[in-house]
Amino acid sequence: MVTKRLWLVLVIALVAAVGAAGCKTTPPEGGTKPRPEPTGPHAALLKLFPAAGDLADWKVGGDVKVYGPAANAAEGVETLEADLPTEAAIYRSYDYVKSGVRRYTRGTGETVTVRLVEMKSPSEAFGLFSVRTTGTQFPMLGLAARMSTSVLGFVKGSYFATVEYAGTNDPSPVLMEFGRWIADQVASPGYRPALLESFPLGSAQGERYYLHTFDILASLPFVPKSDPRTLARLLALGPQTDVAIMGYPTEKPGVLNYLFVVRYPTEGEAQAACTAYEGYLANSALPAEQNVAVAPPVRGYLAGTLNAEENSVNDQLARLLSGLGG
Repeated sequence: MVTKRLWLVLVIALVAAVGAAGCKTTPPEGGTKPRPEPTGPHAALLKLFPAAGDLADWKVGGDVKVYGPAANAAEGVETLEADLPTEAAIYRSYDYVKSGVRRYTRGTGETVTVRLVEMKSPSEAFGLFSVRTTGTQFPMLGLAARMSTSVLGFVKGSYFATVEYAGTNDPSPVLMEFGRWIADQVASPGYRPALLESFPLGSAQGERYYLHTFDILASLPFVPKSDPRTLARLLALGPQTDVAIMGYPTEKPGVLNYLFVVRYPTEGEAQAACTAYEGYLANSALPAEQNVAVAPPVRGYLAGTLNAEENSVNDQLARLLSGLGG
């Protein structure tokens, strides 16, 4: 009887010990802590920034600074102009929502600046990407990416991101490390503006643009404009117009054939702009403007080529018009 009772006590003690071990709610000493999730009105934006420990060796240089169309002290938002005083107008022309900036440091001299810009739609994010990135490298990242010697820019979902490196090491691995981490946090790949899908295949990388206003059009170095003020009035571009431009390789090394399409709200506006633009070109003394050819409008679309001589060799404009239904 004593032996059975002792056996029962040992079994009960063993079960209690196992149960206690299985019910621990605290992680073992030295275990990793879960990454704290951002909260508040900017949580969706803030979670896209690497936090302390997300990237090895890199230290976070302070909180994310948040900017918006207007300052909001209660939500910790400064106006966009406080961050980008000379470029704010470009960002605003693409249905800008908000943006954030955070800096990171490593060692004694390396820094990385991450800027994330949220737009109202993926097409607007792509448009901003198309006019704000430079470089000859096009890594497979997000929907589209472009990298120079020290800056990576990419678009994914409704976000346009830039990663800028300063230091003495090779920038490329650093830029891609940050870029991949950020891109992995954005679930939706996004999409290009529908207007770009009307263009023929074969355009050159980095030569696909989407915009709305004349100021941005005029900022593109390959667009001829002898009288910008008059041209702005005649084309009548604005928030309700969509402009797409693509550059195609030609038989001349380094020379591209740029095709353009402007989508106006109505057929009448497209026809009026076509008539006005043709008259402007006919009276221009600038050789580059004399090389511009405009096709008759197709519904609300005004299309043409900025390089009629190069286009005549391989008529991409005809293919574009076909894609527009003309």
